[in-house]
Amino acid sequence: MTSPFFLRDNGVVKTPTGILVVMLAFGLAVEASAQVAPPVPPPAVEPSQAVATPAVPVDFVFPSGAGLLIFHVTPTKVADFDAVLARLTDALSKVESVGRQTQAANWSIYKSAEKPAETVTYLFLFDPAVATANYDPLLVLAETLPAEVQPLYDRMKGAVVRIERMGLTKIR
Repeated sequence: MTSPFFLRDNGVVKTPTGILVVMLAFGLAVEASAQVAPPVPPPAVEPSQAVATPAVPVDFVFPSGAGLLIFHVTPTKVADFDAVLARLTDALSKVESVGRQTQAANWSIYKSAEKPAETVTYLFLFDPAVATANYDPLLVLAETLPAEVQPLYDRMKGAVVRIERMGLTKIR
C-alpha cells in the first residue's frame, strides 16, 4: 500500500521534493527517484515597469473621499480605549499642519449606544476624507505626542479585538 505522500509511477515510488529532503535530512532510506525541477529565477522587471510600494498603509487611506474605521473593543477594556481616544481627541485639536487640520475637522468618532453583546463598537467616520491622507490614529498620536505613543499603543492593542475598514462612496 502506498502512503498519500508517495506516488507510484511505472513501479517507481516518487516523493514530493519537500518530503524527500526531510527524509534525507533524518537519514531515512528512500527507494525512490525524486524529480526536482531546477529553480526558476523571477522574471526581470524593467525599471519603468516596477510597481512603487505605497508609503502609507492602504488600510488607513480612503481614496474614495470618505471612510470608516470600526474598532471592536473588549467590554472590560473600554476605559483603556476611552483614555486613548481622549489623547487622540486632544492631539487632533493641536495638529499644526494644514493637511492634518483638514483631517481633524472631518474626523468624527462615535461609540455604540446599545449594550454590548461581545464587543463595544467605536466608529471613526471621515467625511469628507482627504483622498491621499493617512488616517491611522497612532500616526497622529506619534506626530503630536511622540513621548506618549508607545504606552497609548499598548493600551489600544490590549483593548481592541479587531478593526474593520470601509471605504465609502457617497450616494446622496
